[in-house]
Amino acid sequence: MVVIAVLDGGSGADLARRFSAAGAAGLLIADLRPGIAEDLAAELDRPGCPVVGVSGDIHHPADIAALVDTAVKHLGPIDLFAVAGPDGERIVQLADLPGHLDPLAEVLALVGEAIGEVVPTQRRPVADVPLAG
Repeated sequence: MVVIAVLDGGSGADLARRFSAAGAAGLLIADLRPGIAEDLAAELDRPGCPVVGVSGDIHHPADIAALVDTAVKHLGPIDLFAVAGPDGERIVQLADLPGHLDPLAEVLALVGEAIGEVVPTQRRPVADVPLAG
C-alpha cells in the first residue's frame, strides 16, 4: 500500500496513476488543496486497488500521524510513502524500517528528508537556508 503526499506546488496525479497501473494494493492520496485528492481517489478507485483521498499537510507531524492512521485503518500496512513536490518526487520504503524503533518517529524523519529533497531551496523556511558567511 502506498501513501502519496502532495506538497504545495506539486502534483501527485501522475505518481498515483503509475502506482495504480503497476498494481498497487491500495493508495492513500493527501493534498493540501481541499477536494483534489478526493477527486483523484474517485477517479482511480477500483477493485484490487482501493484509493482514499484526504486533505492534509505533511509539514505537520500531527497530519502525518493522521495519514498513517487513516491509511492503516482503511488500506492496511504502508509499504511506500511518496512525497510529490514542486521539484519532483521522493519515495520512501517503510518496509525497511527497523522494527525496534518508534515507527512514527522514523516516518517523520524520513518524510522530513523527502520534503527537503523536493522543495526548491528558495521556498524552504528561512531556518533551512544556510546563511552566507
